[in-house]
Amino acid sequence: MERLLVFPQPFPDESLYSLTVRYHRMMANDSYRLTSQELFGTYSRTCGSILPCCLDALSKRLAGLYSVAELIDRSTLLPLYQPFLDDAAYESAKVTMAGNRGTGLKMSLGITASRFLKHASFRYCESCLHEDSERFGVAYWHRIHLSPGTCVCPHHDEVLCSLTFPHGSDWRCMLLPGESGGTPVMESYGDKAAGTVAEMQLWGLEHPSSVRGLLNGDFLRHRLAELGFIKSGRISEKILRPFLIERLKHCPNINEFQEVTHSCDWVLRMLHPRGLIVQPLKFYLLCWLLEARLSELQSFHPPAEVGNAYVPRRNNMNKTLHDADLEAHRSAFLSDSNSKCHDKPHYHWLYRHDREWLKEYVISHPFMRSRKSLIDWEARDTALTYNLLIANEKIMSTSGKPQKITRSLLVRQIDQSHDFLRRPSKFPKSISLMNGLLESDHDHQIRKVRWAVKNFLLSERCATSVVLRYSGIRKPHVTETEILNILSTTKLSW
Repeated sequence: MERLLVFPQPFPDESLYSLTVRYHRMMANDSYRLTSQELFGTYSRTCGSILPCCLDALSKRLAGLYSVAELIDRSTLLPLYQPFLDDAAYESAKVTMAGNRGTGLKMSLGITASRFLKHASFRYCESCLHEDSERFGVAYWHRIHLSPGTCVCPHHDEVLCSLTFPHGSDWRCMLLPGESGGTPVMESYGDKAAGTVAEMQLWGLEHPSSVRGLLNGDFLRHRLAELGFIKSGRISEKILRPFLIERLKHCPNINEFQEVTHSCDWVLRMLHPRGLIVQPLKFYLLCWLLEARLSELQSFHPPAEVGNAYVPRRNNMNKTLHDADLEAHRSAFLSDSNSKCHDKPHYHWLYRHDREWLKEYVISHPFMRSRKSLIDWEARDTALTYNLLIANEKIMSTSGKPQKITRSLLVRQIDQSHDFLRRPSKFPKSISLMNGLLESDHDHQIRKVRWAVKNFLLSERCATSVVLRYSGIRKPHVTETEILNILSTTKLSW
């Protein structure tokens, strides 16, 4: 593999894309394709990404000057996500970035699902641009400015500008900050929310191990306990929601923030992650929502909790507990046979110190919720039978050619009661009555013959075919004898 003889010295917090642009200019290449081949040995489409790939090839071309791990830690945003990933996911991300295929990387880290990517842009700070030009002779792209949710420079507390690439091109035109038109990503950032989040993200990018300590020490739950949002070891959503909704009103509602400020449901999902990957922006924004400052994150040490204060939920058994203490707490718990499990006395103590025994008790004493019906189905059934009788009488007394009594015809006569056919077990009397009211083809034709004989004054001398024609019967289900009986009976009634 051909070794690179020239490569720029990385500046503080410089992204890999910025290094690529500077190399491109040092070599006076006329296209990004040529630069990509020289640096990565292939045409890499991820160079402008916050999580670029092909880093193993670049490291080898630099003859080990920078290892893959050093390139990731110094020139990409993966350290920002590292505290929120387990070891397997983090190592998998590093392997992907070392290789030449980055397909699915952002999806695996939850970045795609967060919908932050649609707000991504190349952002820079005007003050950083001038300072970098004076100090290093050239402006460059800062990693922290490109991180999702960073709309304010954490160094100068200024709103960032988004670069507009000329003629509809993209990052492959190889530009540095300020070399094309830029527009502020927001007008103002209200109540310092965006500025505080940017400072926290910069600190998290530079100190991933400290952020991991916050997560392992349950910083958010300790903060909730300090604010009074944890009662009996559980988060009280009833008082937490209004607090969060009011705080969210002071957050900017543009760019990535509009994905998280419309609702506080994401907060509750984040407090109970259930294996989901937490996005750094959401974590640091939640810290701000809970009125935490950067200094509190930096100085946090999990306190030793005593008494009724909050204790993080860990399955650590206290090996020094005496059997007498265990029996006392268990007896107090078992003495209350009427309350729900988590309302019994000493439940929280047992959950922290004797969880295996408590788990076995819960399994052997499942809680069966009694459900009392709020609807008097029997009364509805009785009322429906009465309505069915009225509907049947109404159909039978209708003038004109008789209609066949069917389920659909009866149901149409009853207001808003069609649903009973879908719940036959709730309406046994109504279903039984309806089955008795339904007409067969034979019974319906008998009524039609009687109606025709009476309406058209047909005599016994009429042929059976004439009676059937006046009755509107094409396929008879009645016999000739029945028709003659109807003719004679109707004549006698005259």
